Amino acid sequence: MSFVSEIKESFRESAMTAKLIYINIALFLVVRLSDLLVMFGLIPNGFVLSLFAMPMEFDTYIYKPWTLFTYMFCQYDFLHLLLNMLCLHWFGRLFSAIIGEHHLLSTYIIGGLVGGVTCFIGLAVMGMNMGLLLGASAAVLSLLIAVAFMAPNYSVHIVFVGNIRLKYYALIMVLVDLICLPSFINLGGHFSHLGGMLAGLVLALGWKKNGISQRNVVMDWLGRTKKTKMKVQRGGRVMSDYEFNSEQVDRKKRVDRILDKIKASGYDSLTAQEKQILFEDSKKI
Repeated sequence: MSFVSEIKESFRESAMTAKLIYINIALFLVVRLSDLLVMFGLIPNGFVLSLFAMPMEFDTYIYKPWTLFTYMFCQYDFLHLLLNMLCLHWFGRLFSAIIGEHHLLSTYIIGGLVGGVTCFIGLAVMGMNMGLLLGASAAVLSLLIAVAFMAPNYSVHIVFVGNIRLKYYALIMVLVDLICLPSFINLGGHFSHLGGMLAGLVLALGWKKNGISQRNVVMDWLGRTKKTKMKVQRGGRVMSDYEFNSEQVDRKKRVDRILDKIKASGYDSLTAQEKQILFEDSKKI
């Protein structure tokens, strides 16, 4: 198997969080390697970056409307990429375990879109609509706020700080962006962060009210629910279609009962076994 084939196979078999990290890293490499073409005078400086980053000037944006989508996968500085991908790894795994991996991509995209629109509106109101918006921060923060709302007392370990409950960590992130707004430093970034967090909160409010559905409209639109042929082996033998379908139905019933319990009493009401079942189920989606 060639190196490229191995990468494709790894991407197909990876969880959604890993897929998003791969996409962000790939786009980072494309943008940074394009600097070599700039160095040899083959393309203008910043040409490739401008294809993916979202321009804040409306007169420029109307010619690049796709950048409202692509900016959330684009980083230019390595430290910016590293921080965003670490957060995506942490919050993405928590999101998958508590809410479900089938909602992760749509939440990431919705958070990024709302973050971009909020940034555009915020800067327009402030009369400061220059520069480019790029980075996964708004999309990643939407995951954090959503999971913090659904499981507020879940504890995470922060280096040099110790264990902290998600609700306090999320509150700190919101306050940091609010406090930084008057400084006018990275104003567009703070507006986009707040927009992404707002999107995560609205989505979580819907799940809290109506329950966490196993169906996802965005994933259906992308064709994720397309049926595939497969063979399942258990204990050295091939399972029949009836056995496999029966097992899937039983698994779904168990997960639905756990999700109903989260809706009624919160994530902290789950037993260790129920949390493990939910975590294992998130990896199978």
